[in-house]
Amino acid sequence: MESILMSVNTTTVLNFLNKYGYIVVFVIVIMEYLNLPGLPAGVVFPTVGIWVRMADKSFFIALGLSIIAGVIGSMVLYIVGRLVGEKVLHFKNEKIRNKLLLYLGKMEKNARITIFTSKLLPVVRTLIGLPAGVLKINVWEYILYSALGIAIWNSVLLSSGYFLSKIF
Repeated sequence: MESILMSVNTTTVLNFLNKYGYIVVFVIVIMEYLNLPGLPAGVVFPTVGIWVRMADKSFFIALGLSIIAGVIGSMVLYIVGRLVGEKVLHFKNEKIRNKLLLYLGKMEKNARITIFTSKLLPVVRTLIGLPAGVLKINVWEYILYSALGIAIWNSVLLSSGYFLSKIF
């Protein structure tokens, strides 16, 4: 499994999709939203779109599964932030702690828009759950604004693979 994660490419993802179908979409998207190394969204989502088109699968089922999986992966990081957040705020390094507290203060004032827009930005979109959990942002608001951003992000990337596969 380690060697697979170290060298994820379009062929690897397509082989898994052909063998296991929609379950791979679900599992690989959860893993991608957990920010696991080797699972870049720029490879995973367009490849799923290509697979949907080539295998004559439902785009909307794949998209729906990817959104649900994205929310689940995001919730795991939110829960981690919520459970260990207080410990994170007790850094020995005062400079790091002060920067973190400043960021968290800004995020708390604009939590909804920060969560939504963060889900549209590479890297940040997978990590925003940690500070949201630390701040104990309302879980239902976190889910709602995450799901909206996730739906846009996943739609764009899945569509790119789907429509590019038509051209080639």
